[in-house]
Amino acid sequence: MPSTPFTLLSLPSAQSTKQALQKFSFPIQHTAGQYRDISLSFQEGDVQVLHRGIDTRHFSFVWLTSGWSCRDTAYALRLYFEFTKTPHSYAEKNTSKVTDCMVFSLHGLPIPDTVYVSRANFESSMPLIKKICGYPLIIKDIRGSKGKDSEYVANESELLKKMAALPKNKRFLLQRFITNEYDWGIMVVNGQVVSGEKSYPSQGEFRNNTCNGAKEHFVTVAEIPKNIQEMAIQASGLLGLSWSRADIIIDKQTGFPYLLEVNRYPGITADSTEVLGAYTFLASHITPSLSEKCMLPTQ
Repeated sequence: MPSTPFTLLSLPSAQSTKQALQKFSFPIQHTAGQYRDISLSFQEGDVQVLHRGIDTRHFSFVWLTSGWSCRDTAYALRLYFEFTKTPHSYAEKNTSKVTDCMVFSLHGLPIPDTVYVSRANFESSMPLIKKICGYPLIIKDIRGSKGKDSEYVANESELLKKMAALPKNKRFLLQRFITNEYDWGIMVVNGQVVSGEKSYPSQGEFRNNTCNGAKEHFVTVAEIPKNIQEMAIQASGLLGLSWSRADIIIDKQTGFPYLLEVNRYPGITADSTEVLGAYTFLASHITPSLSEKCMLPTQ
């Protein structure tokens, strides 16, 4: 019998779990959990995962199961529990901006202070959001692209209003707004930087996407600061990508770089170094394939 109480968190709790637990020869303190009651915060390299305000590392075992709607959250928790050596069951890989934030934070890559909570517990999470993100902040669709369904928020009342207006079938994370003049778009192919650009937002726009009016200024790879290149390469490698573009924003006040996200489907600007980057990627796959075919003996 365990010398200290054995505590189990099940996410979510399956029907008749209580009956299964009664078969053990020692008592188990069971918490029937819900993913909606999980809060994730990422601040200055520190990651915190709470369930109803309780640190999930304190449970003796976490039983992870999930349906399609929250599988990315289960995977993010798996990554966290692996890192913190918290006993847990397996959760299959399923990605979103939430899991990316977890990967980057656990490996020391700087990201803007971030909070992810369910919409069901959104209003009750206002103190946490204020503490971690502050205002202004940015709302982001966890599977969005091109800035769609992203919102700039100046204060708490505006946050509640804008969240209420966003699609109910989507989930969102919140990030501290980084005052900036531009961000870097760094294309990485097979672990090497092949293209770089600075993206300047249009007047009155907080998004640095070209589809939202931002202006691109391409530079040579040699002109990209070494720390920016290293951050992009590391981010791509951590996600296991051979083709990607890292968006890295520069704090206007401190000059400090923050990794915003990594695009698996980056746009390719015509007549830019991104075209050469795409060619480099394709050539690395097509040329060996052709070489293998040429080596095949003829019948």
